[in-house]
Amino acid sequence: MLSQTFKIAFICFTIVTTSTITGCNQDIPNSSVKANLKVPSQNLTEFKVETKRGKLIYKKIPPIKSTRAYQGNEFYLVTTPQNPRGLVLHPSEKVDREQLKTFHNQQVEITTVYVAGTRPSGSKNSCPLDVDGRCMVQGEGYRVISIQAVNE
Repeated sequence: MLSQTFKIAFICFTIVTTSTITGCNQDIPNSSVKANLKVPSQNLTEFKVETKRGKLIYKKIPPIKSTRAYQGNEFYLVTTPQNPRGLVLHPSEKVDREQLKTFHNQQVEITTVYVAGTRPSGSKNSCPLDVDGRCMVQGEGYRVISIQAVNE
């Protein structure tokens, strides 16, 4: 009797969940609620320039296949001791990789622009997979436009 009650409850839950998930991909007519779809911007000309302070850390990428090597993450800005992982930094045309390396382990003030990563196109790429089974994003992080050492 008890197992039959659980079976009925599970079936009802499954039906409700399935119909809810199916309905999430559609816009609701005459409503302000719209589907949460990511629409690529055709003319992305505005970038948010941010100034940040923290300790710049350089971690050499080992010459082995790894997620960090795939993503190209070797520079980090630790803004608080509670988050030692830090923000991922990338060189730019104005501040190259060698310049960033000279600020290793120093307190710095940087001007950055956030850049969303990209996924490789095609299915024949060798790459680490995310939880959805797709290639992980590469190049996501902050491009450094300017950098200077600060005394704190």
